[in-house]
Amino acid sequence: MAVGVPRRYLPYVLGLLLLGVTVVLARKGWSFYVLSLEDRVEHPDFRSLRPSGRVGNGYGFVALALMVLNLSYLVRRRFGGARMGSMRAWLDLHVFTGLTATVLVSFHSAFQLRTPIAMASTASLAMVVLTGVIGRFLYALAPSADAERMRRALDRVEVAAPGHRGQLVQALAALPAPSIRADASLVRSLIAIPGWVRTARQRRGTITLLLPHGLTADREARAAVRELQQAAAADARSAGVGALLRSWRGLHRFFALLMLIAVGLHAGVAWHYGYRWIFT
Repeated sequence: MAVGVPRRYLPYVLGLLLLGVTVVLARKGWSFYVLSLEDRVEHPDFRSLRPSGRVGNGYGFVALALMVLNLSYLVRRRFGGARMGSMRAWLDLHVFTGLTATVLVSFHSAFQLRTPIAMASTASLAMVVLTGVIGRFLYALAPSADAERMRRALDRVEVAAPGHRGQLVQALAALPAPSIRADASLVRSLIAIPGWVRTARQRRGTITLLLPHGLTADREARAAVRELQQAAAADARSAGVGALLRSWRGLHRFFALLMLIAVGLHAGVAWHYGYRWIFT
């Protein structure tokens, strides 16, 4: 898994690699892809770059292999442990293989959709990519309730403003995070968004009101207050964002299943009609 690449650089390395693959493929067939469908038949690379051609068909098979490899993230999530690497790294690779497969599918189709199966495969893949990208942002934004972080933040504020810890604890307890079931549906999770957003905002405002005016003039005190506000807001958002992320994953898996069925049918048709050069 990206041996030798520090975790914090992995998304950038994979992003550059994806960009490089796209540029290479585009450069290879640019003069072909910019032509109209009628003019493409006169292009010298028409037989190789068309969807059923040696190169175009190869793009499709490689994309299919990446889609299968993409599922290894689910295996890691379900059965793997820390020894197999961090979930964030696996998620980055999951996104990379999915986006790379999408790029290859685009070049495999030569940017044309001429059959119902091709349209269904492309539409399902587009929905998988869209829900996956949104899910990746939700994962990045999802905070976790961290009692230790809250305790440390309260300690720092108490040093900056002695005697206010008790008031802050009581005020934050009076603004509990909305209760959302772990198995809440996507609709229920979406409906709950205004509630936890409002609670997070109220917690930030309450902290500001309870602390002495002018406290934030000191840089250290200002950092302590900001840390407490962030911890309190994260605690209010954690249950809601977590439930939203879980339900969104369910939607993503649903579209992924549809995609696998459509792509499997598409590959089966190609195999039936003899487009299997890569195995001969």
